[in-house]
Order: sequence, then structure tokens, then C-alpha cells
Amino acid sequence: MSKVFIIAEAGINHNGKINNAIKLVQIAYKAKVDAVKFQLFTTKNFINKNKNLKGFKRFKGLEFSIYEWKRIVSFAKKKKIKIFFSVFDKESLELLKKLKCSIIKIPSGEINNYDLLKKINQLKKKVILSTGMSTLKEIKKALKYLNKCEVKVLHCVSEYPTPPYKANLSLIRKLRSELKVEVGLSDHSRSTLIPALAISFGATIIEKHITFNRNQKFGDHNMSVTQKELAEMTNYIREAELVSGNGKKKLSYKEKKLAKVARKGAYLGKDILKGEKLEMRHVKFLRPSNNSKYEIISRLIGKKSKKNLSILSDIKKNDFK
Repeated sequence: MSKVFIIAEAGINHNGKINNAIKLVQIAYKAKVDAVKFQLFTTKNFINKNKNLKGFKRFKGLEFSIYEWKRIVSFAKKKKIKIFFSVFDKESLELLKKLKCSIIKIPSGEINNYDLLKKINQLKKKVILSTGMSTLKEIKKALKYLNKCEVKVLHCVSEYPTPPYKANLSLIRKLRSELKVEVGLSDHSRSTLIPALAISFGATIIEKHITFNRNQKFGDHNMSVTQKELAEMTNYIREAELVSGNGKKKLSYKEKKLAKVARKGAYLGKDILKGEKLEMRHVKFLRPSNNSKYEIISRLIGKKSKKNLSILSDIKKNDFK
């Protein structure tokens, strides 16, 4: 199977501080994931302050300037880790162009923002589409708006954190079958094992929230994994890739070598005199294997020995007539 693409979702867990953002990139790099992702938005185009002033103020404090984002992107490139963004509005999409990222992430909440989807479609970029809170019908509709893009879909349960019994990994197979695209998992559980299990259901992308301190109050810290847990998860995923194999039944060198001693060969169970007929009761199957295969023995039954043969000797075609 092809290598699973692992994304460390930094999101808004930088708390509006560039040093924290750099720290999150560093965590992703040290855990040996493939990419780190942040969320890109302009709060005025994202939240109605007349409806949610508290939320508006919180998110406003999480914005970075283009210069700060460029510094973060530059740091990621120095570490040779891919960096990209979720976009929440058209203004952020314009900002994204300046950051020159090759992938665009569409978060679950924007799956029915068709105006934004049309703008993204015009860019003909690689797109990762999250599907939390969405019906299959809504996902298919979103894909139609993104028909000029190379889209990969993430199965996602928008509960923070997601209890393991609600992970519903079987849906990955269903989405692959229905949508005819690559499907991955955006995992919001606290488990480091669930993403690795998703590989056996066909997931080719794994996204996991990360934090430098799970005790932080705001953001997604409480359902995110630490650097140590992220590294553990990555190791589980890479091991899952190895054990998945290629589905072909091919004997290894060690298996062939073991077969010589673990399989049985046909031997004489008694002394046979010259001229004596070989009977099946004279045959004994014992380890190790030899050239006296069952098919050969069955054709020798009833034939006479050309000479005296000792007990436990190989049964050879040339010794009978």
C-alpha cells in the first residue's frame, strides 16, 4: 500500500502567539508526521459579532498577519515538513494564495458554504474535505462543486473528544465505495490507536489535533495529543502499513527454509525385503520433509522392492518395479 499521509492539526492551539505556532510545527516535525496544518480565517468574515460577541473576541485574538504566517511557513519549510491551512472565508483564500501552499483543507463547517467551494474550485488545487456533521448527500453535493480539484475526503465525527464507540471506522469503506475517492480519518478521539486501526478500513490520510499543553482552556487542547502521543500514533500507523502487506500469497525465504523441517516426508515404517510389495501400512510420515511426496508414494503402492530396504529409509521410485 502507498504511504499514509499523516497530518498534525495545530489548528488554533497556538492561542494567538507566534512562538506557540512555531512550537507546534516543532512538535509535528519531531513526531515525524508528514504535514502540519493551521486554521486560516478573518474573524469578521467568520463570526457574526452581533450574535456571538464573546466568540468573536476570542477568535479575533487568534488571527496572525500575513508576515507572521510567512514566518511560520518559512520555519516549516526549513524543517522540511509540509504546511497547509483550513480556510473559512474568501478573504482567507486570497491570503492562502500568498502563502503558496499546495493543499487546501475545507473544514467540516464549510462543507455547505458553496460560495467558498466555487472559489476554491477555480484554483484547481489539491483539496482535503472534512465531513463532520454532514450527510452522504451533502458530501456528494460538495464534491460536485469541487469537480476541478483533486479531492480527498476525511471521515470525521464532530464530537470533541469523540468516544471510541462513536468512531464508526466502517464508514471509511462506505465512503470509498460511494464517492470513488481516497478517504482518510480526521480523528477527534484521545486514542493513539484508533488512527492506526483506520488503516485496515482503507484510510490513506490521518489527521490528529496536537497541543503543547492539554491543560490550556481555550481552543482544542483538551482533545489533542502531546508530542509523545503523536509520535506513538505515528509509529502505530507505520506499523499498520507494514502489516497490511500487498495481499499476495508469497512464501518468504525463511518460510521455505522452515518448511523443510516442519513438513513431513514419507519413510519406510519397517524393513522391506527384496521382492516384497509396498503397502500403505509400510509407510510412515515423519519430519523432516524429503523428496518422497505423497503423490509419488501412492503410485508405488503394490509394486515390488528391487532390493532389501531398511526401516526409516527414504522411499524412492527407483527402488521399486
